[in-house]
Amino acid sequence: MAKSFSSLLRKLPPWFVNPGEAGDVIIGSMARVVRNLEGHRFPGWSTDEGRQAVANLLLPLIKQLPGNKTTAYCAEMTQLNYTQRRVLLERKLISQCMAARQNGCHIVLNGKQDISFMINEEEHLVMHLFSAKNDYAALMKKAVDISTQLEKELTFAKAANGDYLTSLPSETGSGIQLYTVMQLPALAAADMIQQIKRGLEKLMLHLAPLYSNMGDDAANLFVVYTPPILKEGEDDMANHLRDITLTIAEREHEVRNRLTHSNATTMLLPDMVARAYGLLKYAYRLEYGEFINALGMIRLGVICGFIIPPEDKNEEDYLGDVAGYYLHGAPYHMEYHAQKNTVIPQEVERTLHSREIIRDTILSIELMRELLQITE
Repeated sequence: MAKSFSSLLRKLPPWFVNPGEAGDVIIGSMARVVRNLEGHRFPGWSTDEGRQAVANLLLPLIKQLPGNKTTAYCAEMTQLNYTQRRVLLERKLISQCMAARQNGCHIVLNGKQDISFMINEEEHLVMHLFSAKNDYAALMKKAVDISTQLEKELTFAKAANGDYLTSLPSETGSGIQLYTVMQLPALAAADMIQQIKRGLEKLMLHLAPLYSNMGDDAANLFVVYTPPILKEGEDDMANHLRDITLTIAEREHEVRNRLTHSNATTMLLPDMVARAYGLLKYAYRLEYGEFINALGMIRLGVICGFIIPPEDKNEEDYLGDVAGYYLHGAPYHMEYHAQKNTVIPQEVERTLHSREIIRDTILSIELMRELLQITE
């Protein structure tokens, strides 16, 4: 049975708070999969009736997929107001294009909230599959399994060579793109992000900020992603992206160590963590960009050992709490709960940015003695 929108937000996406390999740098990964139905116009060129006809074909089959019989959420976009759409966008459950859609356009989330189905986005069917690990092969296998299951009842549009057709001819192929979310504070502090970006472009990969509307360095969270993958190159591209992201993670670790211990940088990283700690502890009000940047540094401080979690929490759980506030403190998440007069986990209220709420949640921690000596 589909849940309400409010109940949907009580739970954080599992991939966001339970990172896998190199989890201090790699937050999670996602596959975007697109499929179109043969004999139907692309959504952008279709009518309300045409889009609803596509939805009538897809919705029953999606709801019957293994793992979807307990659907977390299902709605037509006309049922969602502006704030609700932006909340889903903040969670990466829908795309910018889907956020603007209306009649005949639907979203379905599975029970685990690790797969989002968008009907009549730019394509007839767009799936976002999320994982805490950078196991892209497993993500693609899951995507292919779902596609194969649907194809037993539907005919997807294909070119003569078997490639899946898309609304953009240049993206015809497997219909899959892979994404990895990475937190790179040390590389950002060392002013190396543009260097990394240029290097990735030579390797046919791309780098962009996760929160593009908040600036290029919001929380030092970035997305490394592939172009649309050719059908015959799926496995090669998955292995390529995994190797590259692990290499970036190694580079981030090296720079962290240098910024922490090098006299030439006057222990830049501990200083940045201490400043973020002070900002969160003493500021009465923060813009969201300031807030998540400071949270990103707190998370890094725990990982690097500058900050110790509360006694009642282990490091993994505490890091999950901190990562969760990227969403709980996001503008439209807070706006939604303010409108509904509801309370989300850990009693995060509209006044989350006030000193009192932050002190009770994020700052129930102690700086280690070495860090205190630096800041005194």
